[in-house]
Amino acid sequence: MQTPGFTKTLLFFLLIPATFVTSCEQNNTENKHEINQNDLSSLKKEIELRLRDYENYLRNGDSIALGNMYVQDAEIIPSTAGRENITKVFGEMIRDSIIGSFETTNLWGTDQLLVEEGKGSWSKINGKVIGRGKYLLVWKKDDKKWKILRDTWFPEK
Repeated sequence: MQTPGFTKTLLFFLLIPATFVTSCEQNNTENKHEINQNDLSSLKKEIELRLRDYENYLRNGDSIALGNMYVQDAEIIPSTAGRENITKVFGEMIRDSIIGSFETTNLWGTDQLLVEEGKGSWSKINGKVIGRGKYLLVWKKDDKKWKILRDTWFPEK
């Protein structure tokens, strides 16, 4: 016959390893999407190609393609929510002959969600710069393509 103390001790020694194994499995799941520097370098190239697409769509006056670079529920913070409204804003910019040039300065995240810090400028098609500043873009993998989830701009003072 086992004593209550023996049963408690046995449970203690069975529960501690089980808890340890469970927490290790949880940490492995949490780290699953972390990426190493080589992968980040590759992702940076992908994002830079998407930026060139963005610039080209502006230059070519394609507000639909620009809008499609954003996920359906995207936001340009603080004022524009939803892909349809974002597309309208780009249409207005294109009618005003506005183009842009952008450069990634920092990138971090996972293989499904990236935050890009960058600098850029907005100008008229004739080359006259109308604004310079920094930006943050949150990129999300959507249907196997990087699309913008959140977009914000910080003008130089």
